[in-house]
Amino acid sequence: MIRPDLDITLLRCFLTVLDAGGFARAASLLGRTQPAVSQQIRRLEDLLGHRLIQRASPGRSQPPQPTAAGERLAEQARRLIALHDGLVADMLGLEELPATLRLGVHQHASDEILGRLVAEVARLRPGTGLDLRITHNAQLAAEVGAGELDLALQLAVVADGAAGTAGREGALPIAINWRGDCKTAGAAALPLVAFRPPCIFRQAAIMALGRAGRRWRLVHEATDARSLAAALSAGLGVAAVPDVGRYDDIPPASAALGLPPLPGAVLHPLAAPGLGADLVAALAGVAAGR
Repeated sequence: MIRPDLDITLLRCFLTVLDAGGFARAASLLGRTQPAVSQQIRRLEDLLGHRLIQRASPGRSQPPQPTAAGERLAEQARRLIALHDGLVADMLGLEELPATLRLGVHQHASDEILGRLVAEVARLRPGTGLDLRITHNAQLAAEVGAGELDLALQLAVVADGAAGTAGREGALPIAINWRGDCKTAGAAALPLVAFRPPCIFRQAAIMALGRAGRRWRLVHEATDARSLAAALSAGLGVAAVPDVGRYDDIPPASAALGLPPLPGAVLHPLAAPGLGADLVAALAGVAAGR
């Protein structure tokens, strides 16, 4: 009898069905259709001559359970795939990805990209856990430096504006706009709403007003996006905020205020030493909308 060669792809599919708790969920994680996943499981069963997964009874919905042969295969398949992936990583000069990827995203970029990032991690590394942290730049940098995050996506102000950031590697351009309303115009001090420091948007607003020689006074110091939006909605003043969707209900500042132009911002990756460069590049590309 000629022994068959096992396809790693079939083994990955088999384990994903078990780990995901169903064929439909596994299909979503693998980027395939449900019939294609079912066909791969049948191919693996035909190769090995054993039923590997117990099918649910008609009319009943339950997670797929391995047969006795499936249990034996699952245990050994995990070791085989770990050896395979370690070999490929070693030959390509890549570091192995941790079992759980600790990913940090700036709080003002999360609305734009978080869904795409989660989907891309599932596609690139099926079965990899994802530990997400959404916070500000300083905290993200500190946690990467302390080894508490594997990858962080930070926001930084770009002096030449958002238009010059589109071609930068791993860069997602994000516009910064003046929003809010106030009755003050002309020479009177502009009522400014801003986040507590450190904050790149606060800094961008103050620097732009300073360059324009515009007087300002701080009327509200926000601790989070909700309190800042509430202050703007109440008409306390104006603020420099990123164009990321959560401030869409706040009207743009009136042109009559004569506010100076603001710089742009860019989202960029900060990776811990040893994290696979292929994954960093892929996630940076997703963040940049590629």
